Amino acid sequence: MRAVVAAAALVACLLPAAPAAAGPAREAAKLAGARDRWQAQHARDYTFRLRLACFCVQRDPVRIRVRDGKPRSSPRSLRRFDTVPELFARVREEIDRGAKGLDARYGARTGVPRDFSADPLPMAIDDEYTVIVRRLRITRRYAR
Repeated sequence: MRAVVAAAALVACLLPAAPAAAGPAREAAKLAGARDRWQAQHARDYTFRLRLACFCVQRDPVRIRVRDGKPRSSPRSLRRFDTVPELFARVREEIDRGAKGLDARYGARTGVPRDFSADPLPMAIDDEYTVIVRRLRITRRYAR
């Protein structure tokens, strides 16, 4: 019996600890730093290519235009993702939801979310999505 208990204790010590709060805390810190970098850009007008990979209608990359901080003619299926602040809000939602496996990546200079994946309903099928942002171009900045 002692041998079984000792073996179980040894196995428990060797298994990596799963810090429940470390993932969301790390992602929240990455998000805060990214938002700071984005705000430092003073972007007023910008464009980017957005691809939403999911079981949904819109699959091809779409060019998103933002003027004076507002999206212009975005497809209805992408309205929750059509500005950089909206992208930050989606990442924040996933952090608050405690999404497992969330690993958002941000532009080193601009802070724009480059990509992130989410699974809003872990026990559901086909609700997962990945957001991919490329080719950000700031065309006008606010006066500093």
